[in-house]
Amino acid sequence: KKEEDWQQREATVGDLLRDLVARYGHAFERWVIKDGDLWDLVIVLVNGHDVRHLQRFNTPLAPADTVVIFPPVGGG
Repeated sequence: KKEEDWQQREATVGDLLRDLVARYGHAFERWVIKDGDLWDLVIVLVNGHDVRHLQRFNTPLAPADTVVIFPPVGGG
């Protein structure tokens, strides 16, 4: 899905991803979460900042934040 509006008070990236897994199922979970943590091949940005360099799943979200999720990409 190209874009989705999601709002929850006092939310984190983990809350958002868990909600998306509940909505889109195991296929979504498989390429976002690995061994209970954010899969390192997936890039999640909050307002242009990579959550791997912030607090990962615990990165807080505000209502005006923009979250972008880039799936793993292969090629050669």
